[in-house]
Amino acid sequence: MQAQSKYKRIPISHSTWEQLSLLKKPGETFDQLISDLVSDRYKQDIIRHVRDINEKGDFISLDDAEIAWELNES
Repeated sequence: MQAQSKYKRIPISHSTWEQLSLLKKPGETFDQLISDLVSDRYKQDIIRHVRDINEKGDFISLDDAEIAWELNES
């Protein structure tokens, strides 16, 4: 069984590499940059989801949700 590499290679186009290079701060690794971009994407997705729910959803109180889903601690 071969040991798994700590790092993975991701093929990207030259233009994408150039764009990432422009975003990268001095001393920052591409791993750090990509991790930050992924984190920002998660935050954007959550905000987009919450806005969508706010515009289209029906809401109940958290207390009522706990009762309905039988989540209350007894």
